[in-house]
Order: sequence, then structure tokens, then C-alpha cells
Amino acid sequence: MKRADFWVRAARPRAGLWAFAAVALVATQIAPQSSADEQTGAPGVRFEQRIGKRLPLELALRGTDGTARPLAAYFRKRPVVLYFGYTRCPQLCSVVSDATVDVLRHLEPGVGREFDVINVSIDPAETVADAQTAESSAVRLYGRSGAAEGWHYLIGSEPAIRTLTDAAGFHFRYDPVSRQYAHASGFLIATPDGTISRYFLGVDFAASDVAAALRRAAAGKTGESVYDLVLLCFRGEGIGGRYGELIWRVLGASVALTVLGLGGGVGWMLWQERRDGPRRRKES
Repeated sequence: MKRADFWVRAARPRAGLWAFAAVALVATQIAPQSSADEQTGAPGVRFEQRIGKRLPLELALRGTDGTARPLAAYFRKRPVVLYFGYTRCPQLCSVVSDATVDVLRHLEPGVGREFDVINVSIDPAETVADAQTAESSAVRLYGRSGAAEGWHYLIGSEPAIRTLTDAAGFHFRYDPVSRQYAHASGFLIATPDGTISRYFLGVDFAASDVAAALRRAAAGKTGESVYDLVLLCFRGEGIGGRYGELIWRVLGASVALTVLGLGGGVGWMLWQERRDGPRRRKES
């Protein structure tokens, strides 16, 4: 096996979630000069790429045993995959979490050996029991031995959460009407000393890119900024702003094309079966 391929366990099926990706891609490509607020209709919500900045490793957060420890306790001379969310999230959090777990499953190195994973809740109301449930679910989905040693779901006070998310460039806001959080999607990779090395935005991640980023972070190096994807998780008034209507039209067209493609494929197979049926019966 070539060295470049060592960190990739197998080619990952490109499930893609193309409808979500299409919405995000149109939002950024059609108005590259517009603000994130205009694109999403959620003021201040974005994933700011702060490559080369240090995370506040002295910050105290609680793990699944209820004990508060500095973030540095979870950085153990290995690169770290860090992502944010909350257990009550009705929409995108589970998609981002599952996509993150899925891509990590397809890397040759394992969680708890060559790198660690930290999932931090942005909801200060979450309990230790919530953290235990979320962590065990992710470890079970990952499905590889030793993962529990390197997978951590952390909770904290609102000031502690804001300090970490601000440092990571993860800007979100709470909506008191829906009692939900509006936030962007993705994760970041940090070096063993807590320096932000690379961002992965959206919900579809290439295993080869993640593997390369982990190798780079393990060596203490940083990567380049990636193309911004404004993919919003929020069940409020939906995607608004100047381009909101166009984005929803693209989403509808993507769904329609998917349905047409599937229907056409099934129809073609049935036609092939009907056409070749008499010939196969004669041959037999």
C-alpha cells in the first residue's frame, strides 16, 4: 500500500447529501461578496476559519464522568478532530455528527491511537447524562476497538462554551422563540498543541482529504483555508436573505432531478428486461 493511501481505510460511498450541498454551494458562489448574514438570514452565524490560531487549552469543561478538566487534558500528543453541536438539535447536528463519524471510520488510523475526537455541546443546559448518551452513541457508530479512550463529549457553562467557540471561529446564536440554536456545519482539525490546522465545512467529507489533514496536523503543520460553505442548521424561518428564494428553487430542482434519475434508471432496466426476455428464453 502506498504511503499516501495508508491513512485511508477504504473508498467511502459517496452518499453525498447533494441536496444540502447544492443549497450551500449556490449560496456562496452566487454572492461571493455578500455577508454570511445575507446568505443565511441568521445574523452572525458562520464558521470563521482561524487557521494558525491557538485554542484555549486552559479552559475547563466537563466530560462524561462529570469532572471539570482543562481542554489540554484531551490533547495527548496527537491531532484532534473538534466539532460542535447539541443533543436536542432537530435537524443538521445528527447529520454532521454521523458524517464525521462515517469519514473517520474509513481512515486507517484509529481514534484513541493516532488521533482523538472532541465533540463540544453548545447548549449549556445539557447534562452529564446527555453527554454520556451522545458519546456512547458516537463510539458505537464508529465501531472500532479502543475508540472510547479517545472520543470525548464535553459540556460546560455558557461563558466557557462561548470562549471556545469564539476561538474556533464557530459563531452561533440562540433563538428564544424556537428554543433552538442556529449554527453552521463542519469540523476542524487541531495540532497536538491546540493550533487550528484545517477546517472541513458542510456535511460531506472526503476521506483522503481528512487523512492528509490529520497527517499534516500530527506533524504540527497547518493547511490552507477551504472554500466557505454556509450550511445553516436552524428550524426558524429557513434560509432567507437576498438569495433565499433562489436557493430553495435549486434545492427543489435537485430533489426533482434525483427522483427523475432514479425513475429513469428503473424504467431503463425494466425495458432491458422486456427486450432481452424472449431472446434468453430461446437460448435456454
